[in-house]
Amino acid sequence: MQDFRAKFGASLPADCHRCELQEKVQGRSFRTAVNKTVNIDNLTVTWPSRWNIIFGNICNLACWTCSEYASSVIEQHKRTIGMLPENFVNPQDQFKQNWPQLRESILLSYKHHSEVTLTVLGGEPLFNHVVLDFLDDLIKLGLSQRTKLEFHTNATKYTANVDRLLTTGNWQYVCAFLSLDAVGNKAEWLRYGCRWQDIASNVTKFKRAVDYVEAQCILSVLNIGDLPALSKFCNAQDIPLKLTTLADPKFMSLSHWPNCASNIADRSALAKLGFEQYYDLIGTSADNGSIVQLRKYIQQFDLIRTPLRSVDSKLANSIGI
Repeated sequence: MQDFRAKFGASLPADCHRCELQEKVQGRSFRTAVNKTVNIDNLTVTWPSRWNIIFGNICNLACWTCSEYASSVIEQHKRTIGMLPENFVNPQDQFKQNWPQLRESILLSYKHHSEVTLTVLGGEPLFNHVVLDFLDDLIKLGLSQRTKLEFHTNATKYTANVDRLLTTGNWQYVCAFLSLDAVGNKAEWLRYGCRWQDIASNVTKFKRAVDYVEAQCILSVLNIGDLPALSKFCNAQDIPLKLTTLADPKFMSLSHWPNCASNIADRSALAKLGFEQYYDLIGTSADNGSIVQLRKYIQQFDLIRTPLRSVDSKLANSIGI
């Protein structure tokens, strides 16, 4: 890992193209944000001061750009329709085995560092009692005051317990990264199981409770056309919107779209927002088979989820559904 870090200089490796594009368009990325919190020139590390913790796949939503490895609902859906891979190993079972030792390793960081950064991932962290219990433990142990807490959430769950944990004032700093891909009915289709009204209401609650709120959008062929409406919502809420292009599955990626780019997005509308570079990615590695894969993938869920045509007929026509 130290050798890998040492290779990063003035230019980024080819694998970092998504961060490089985001930095070109928006001026910063997750890479630059993390680099502000660590001394990347100091390669002498005795024990981690920053943890990215994936708490299994417990989740309340089934998002189209997600998988069974990060969503228990998708796992259930794919099991129902016979799509679950034969070699699938439940991430939750693995997490349960690893968590006791991992928890002790995280707590040990506080003996080596005056402050520790915890990035909490899922599944949906705020829907997972293990996450909430761990945050409660950190407060009771008096360690939360030395903790910079970052968590990624679909913004659907803001209970009284979540409010209590986040608004104690004991944390050194709290960041909430809200995963938003569209607004209204399209948001409810993209992130199956959510209610847009709840999300819109919870954004206000997160803003009140934590130090920093940011919306993060994964751009794919399914939602690039929704970017102007999402940007308008974020502006109205006074929260920044950060974009990442989807890489996997490839048949949903912008670069693999084989048809006319205008079928899924309006370049002029994106250009007004300064996002025309994302439009220009469409079809750069066109694959005629990707639209067939996309159509087949979506149609396999027709008996379980809301049909695409009912919320976005133009996109449905472009895909051939």
